[in-house]
Amino acid sequence: MSRRIRWILLALLVVIVGGAVALVLTQQPKLDDAEAKVDDRWNPLRGPDQLPLRYQKLEGALSAFDAAGGQDRDVSRDLHAALDRWNRARRGDDAREQADAANAVEAQGTRLLANALGSERLKQDKAVTDSLAAFATTTPNDQFVAAYNQAVRDYEDERTGTLAQPVANVFGFDARPVLVLGTGGS
Repeated sequence: MSRRIRWILLALLVVIVGGAVALVLTQQPKLDDAEAKVDDRWNPLRGPDQLPLRYQKLEGALSAFDAAGGQDRDVSRDLHAALDRWNRARRGDDAREQADAANAVEAQGTRLLANALGSERLKQDKAVTDSLAAFATTTPNDQFVAAYNQAVRDYEDERTGTLAQPVANVFGFDARPVLVLGTGGS
């Protein structure tokens, strides 16, 4: 009887290991492809006339905001930190880190606009309003943003699928953020 139990346990172990191997062999390539597509769709947004130009305009708006007396506000410090993070991330190749940093910049840019428009003194400063208008009208190509965000949604659908999720968790296929443009963005 104990010999039969050993054979059953051995057979069960072989089935479990074989199933796990089959799961990895079938799901990992799909996850790799979906992740690579997200990275490929991010690359056009890194182009000099896309997010870098937008954030250059935002830096100009932040400088005008600071010069007009806003440098002591939390939004100024937070936006400086977000832009520093973006600039550091931009030097690397990690699309996830860059997208996270871009979303932080977008959120702080929206805060900057709200702070400027909420202050009668800053709202009257032509340098502040003109630079904020330049930022708001400088948006990345809508098709690039839509293609990236669709690739992220497809990747997330693949990554969180019933069969792929255990493989994604073990092999580090982490969530990717969609790009959410703030003021003036789509």
